[in-house]
Amino acid sequence: MGSDVDGPDPARIADVTGFVREVDLLRRLAARGTGKARVSLADLARLVDVPRSTVHAYISGKIHPPSDVFDRIVIALGVPRAEWGSWNDAWFRVAGHLHSEKQAGDGPPVPRQLPLGVGGFVGRESDLAALDRLLTGSSDSRVALLTGMPGVGKSAVAIRWAHRAAPGFPDGQLFADLRGFADARPADPADVLTGFLRALGTRERDLPREPDQLAARFRSAVAGRRVLIVLDDASSAEQIRPLLPGTPGCAVLITSRTRLIGLVAREGAESRELGPLAVDDAVVLVGRTAGPDRVDADRAAAVELAEVCGRLPLALRIAAAIARVRPGTPLATMVEELRSADPLAVLDAAVDRETAVRTAISLSYRALEPEVQRVFRLCGLFPAGRITFPALAHAAELEPETLMPVMYTLLDLHLVVERTPARYVQHALLHSWARARCLADDDHDQRARALHRLIGHYAGLATEAAQLRHPRSYRDEYASFRHRESSFSAADEALAWFDVEFTTLTALARQAAETGLDALSTQLCVALHPEFERRRSAEWIPVSEASLTAAREAGSAAGQVLCLRVLSGAYWSRADHEQALRYLDEAAKLAGELNAPNLRGLVLSDLGRTSISMGRLRDAAEYYRQSVDLELVGEGAASVPNLVVLGDALWELGDLRGAYDLHTRAIETATRQGYAAGLQLAESHAGRSSQALGELERAVEHYRTGLDLCRSTGEHADEASVLANLAGAFRDLGDHENALVVARDALVNATRLAMLRTQAGAHHVIGTVMIELGDVEAARVELESALDLSTEANHPRGRGDALVALSAVHRHRKAFGEAYDAAGRARVISTETGHSLILADSLLATASVDLERGDVPAARGHAEQAQAIHEQASCRLGVQRADAVLKSLPPRRR
Repeated sequence: MGSDVDGPDPARIADVTGFVREVDLLRRLAARGTGKARVSLADLARLVDVPRSTVHAYISGKIHPPSDVFDRIVIALGVPRAEWGSWNDAWFRVAGHLHSEKQAGDGPPVPRQLPLGVGGFVGRESDLAALDRLLTGSSDSRVALLTGMPGVGKSAVAIRWAHRAAPGFPDGQLFADLRGFADARPADPADVLTGFLRALGTRERDLPREPDQLAARFRSAVAGRRVLIVLDDASSAEQIRPLLPGTPGCAVLITSRTRLIGLVAREGAESRELGPLAVDDAVVLVGRTAGPDRVDADRAAAVELAEVCGRLPLALRIAAAIARVRPGTPLATMVEELRSADPLAVLDAAVDRETAVRTAISLSYRALEPEVQRVFRLCGLFPAGRITFPALAHAAELEPETLMPVMYTLLDLHLVVERTPARYVQHALLHSWARARCLADDDHDQRARALHRLIGHYAGLATEAAQLRHPRSYRDEYASFRHRESSFSAADEALAWFDVEFTTLTALARQAAETGLDALSTQLCVALHPEFERRRSAEWIPVSEASLTAAREAGSAAGQVLCLRVLSGAYWSRADHEQALRYLDEAAKLAGELNAPNLRGLVLSDLGRTSISMGRLRDAAEYYRQSVDLELVGEGAASVPNLVVLGDALWELGDLRGAYDLHTRAIETATRQGYAAGLQLAESHAGRSSQALGELERAVEHYRTGLDLCRSTGEHADEASVLANLAGAFRDLGDHENALVVARDALVNATRLAMLRTQAGAHHVIGTVMIELGDVEAARVELESALDLSTEANHPRGRGDALVALSAVHRHRKAFGEAYDAAGRARVISTETGHSLILADSLLATASVDLERGDVPAARGHAEQAQAIHEQASCRLGVQRADAVLKSLPPRRR
């Protein structure tokens, strides 16, 4: 065929143009002798079982066909078998050319989010072809819905089709597991939209906050683009609607266990219900799982086995796995056992979406020894279907050597999966069945004992890990469960454990609260507190609220104080200081009624931190002094966090020497205790006080030490803050290049963690560097961002810093009225809060405006006031700035 100079030759195909030309020649050649110029689109569509419009898109070059469809086109047009490989090579050349063109473009990112397809996929050709017609054909709707009972393979079919259809959606493929019927919470559409927008190139700062705005931004982002959106395991039409594009170029494929009638009626979604596998396909699946020799030995029994399992993929895989681990049992005997359980009455009716799977699980379960059955049921008590070997051993009250063969049996039958060593996961349906069986077969006392041991195991580990990372005596004092032997050798090992188990721990804390295990819920909540701080986790508020509710219902005043602290910290991190104070006031009252000095000291510390953020500096210092006094009486020494933050309060009030003394005491204490996270905190904050003192090289050394410790201890939030402060030190040293690099790094990290105050600080550094570089307009943009963020975060010091710097921007622009106003607003803030350094800087900014206006007496008066404040505070850089202004003034007249 390729030797005919006038005929088609795949070797001539290098790009889409060549592809269209040679395929047209192939159609002409195939039509010789038929009286037609070329094989018609209708005939070709019928031969390859693809809609006519889709075939036209493929052979006209509008869409590059999937490789398997192109293979069918080549065969249908009569290409000899010997030449199939050459045409296949040509397909890949065009695909590579298209990919190169896409990579070379300047367009937005092209997401490729489809997960790996299910291994051993069998059949479903008619369903896949139906999706072709619904989503890439001439159908008016571009929303398809796959429904069906659990275990029927909805997700597998969706992912299989999406991979096959991906070339038809050159602008990307988005995927989201909506967890509509998982043990975890259903996915929030706002979270899904945020992830989609990030994947499509939307910057963090441009992401809206309100769900309606997110949906609108998403519709705008995909308008005019060909994007495939796969939404797996949806729970409701309400969960889906915000995720639908507004223009027809995109296609949406949804899977759900429910029919989502509202989506069909209102949005016109095309629904297709997946039925069981075809008989031949089901038998192939049995052979792949149980072994082809078993099917070859008795194909009729294999067919019966497929039928008795309803030809559902999940049920088939489990039944075939039973056959595999019972090699001496003929398939016919297994079929007799299945029929004796009368499963068809349930399977054939398919009334309950879980019936067929339940039948298969029941048969697997009945094959187990009683002790294995008990352990399998206990797995259902765990909320997320994930459990470690030691935790399961503790819950089941079995020695490791006894539990090991039990787990081997469950693994062999695929009733659990070992994703990582000694960590077991159950399929959601298996887990649901195990839980139901546990509730039916085990009495309340047995379940309560097992659950208490399971959660207690994790609570004890969490407390030990938290103590290694952030040692505080109150955690041990109020812990209701402790392990006798140490499980971690060092803080970094504890950190790695938290990273792996964090989701499990939050789920267990809530389960403990819901099942009346208030003491364990409180223990987990307290142990997780530093992790909530580090991660800025969305679980912070739900877990602490659930634990607080449980403590209140149990009448545990100490538990309430501890949980109120954690909850107040969540609102403090969100800059909702008033709500944080309300919880702390309640905690303080309870701690006073308990006459518990250690709890009262903890609450006082939190009141101090919140007061600093609100600009109530004198209140903050007093709270911290009281807390330190209580620690000295109760424990004989002040804690590192209290020393650090009391130093911060003094720094804000202008006592820089006192601040640095406290920070260095904290460094010494943390070093003596081997407290890595505390040393990080102390070093980082010592950088701030030494920077304010004008000891810049020392400040950089402190910051770098703190930064290294942040990274080694996993303190991501503190890392962002230290980076912002280090950038400021580089700026003060005149190292503008490093200042900008580090500040922008801080901004990225702080934005990711939604740290408004740190974002404001990074913008402030960038803006002040831009002033020094003479780029006044860029400085204005950065500093206005800093002011907006500080206002949003209710952060008075950040607002004051931004206003002082904006005064300089306006002065450079000769907008003296605006400059004077900005400096005055900063001065008002400093007067209200007691920020003496901001007061001095605002006076100096006013003096600079006075000088520009020619009002020398006013400039002198304001500069001298600033100089006096900076001298009293030992702020060397401030004194130098004041001296510079005063030296620029003409001498006083005698």
